[in-house]
Amino acid sequence: MTDRTSLPTPDEARRLLSDADSTGRQATAAASWPAVAVLLAFGSTLSLGTLALGLTEGRNYLVAMAGLLVWIGVIIAFQLAFLRSHKVGFGKRWVGYIVGLFGVHVVSMVVVAGSQGERVVATCLLAGALLVVSVGCALVEAREARR
Repeated sequence: MTDRTSLPTPDEARRLLSDADSTGRQATAAASWPAVAVLLAFGSTLSLGTLALGLTEGRNYLVAMAGLLVWIGVIIAFQLAFLRSHKVGFGKRWVGYIVGLFGVHVVSMVVVAGSQGERVVATCLLAGALLVVSVGCALVEAREARR
């Protein structure tokens, strides 16, 4: 006995394709919000860490560095815990976000490494640049989530 199902009409096929597209967009949008949270967390951690490192010296510098590393570890652990949703949300844009954030962060670490609390203006400008880059990346991701 063979079950023969009829093919959908063109209108039914369009509706089914529209439903599938809508479901895909909703799944990607839901997956993007952890990505937005991670971007903002990275940005705030790097920005405040840069500020702390640039305005301190001696032991205080080491305490600020330890705090920065702990928070980066927390963020990475969060990201790994939600890796499946990040794969969907971050897929195409992730590399650009990380290159942007850590590109500015590397420059800031070069400046604050020898600062000994004296390069206040440069430290503040670089901390602000990290803030702008991370919020910009988060805005792009949030807009993609609304599509």
